[in-house]
Amino acid sequence: MKRAKWIFLTAGIFGLILTIPLVFAEKVISVQEPEFYYGFVFLNICLQIIYVIISTSPIRYRPIMIPAFLAKATGSAALTLLYFIGRISFQWIIIGAVDGIFAVLFLIGYYSTPANYDKVNTDKS
Repeated sequence: MKRAKWIFLTAGIFGLILTIPLVFAEKVISVQEPEFYYGFVFLNICLQIIYVIISTSPIRYRPIMIPAFLAKATGSAALTLLYFIGRISFQWIIIGAVDGIFAVLFLIGYYSTPANYDKVNTDKS
């Protein structure tokens, strides 16, 4: 359980540190479609907050770890595919690799967390 707590807390804080500055970077990176850009950025911030919430009680929020894994894994897979078909540059592979590492860590956190919240609470008494 401690493992999952640290995995999700690290992912959430790391993600917030990297994502929040993007809110203020529209002019710097010359965004062509701001509706998609801000939609992505704020959805990503929401996901980072969900990761931090999961870290507060991994046993309680264990079912949410699967969609959290899918969010990381699909992003990584999409970036990898886009790179191999020549639509993005190599720098995006690094971002995809970080997401891929966190996806694997999310699965480790999921499998290292007890599945039954009630059983864990009754075992302590």
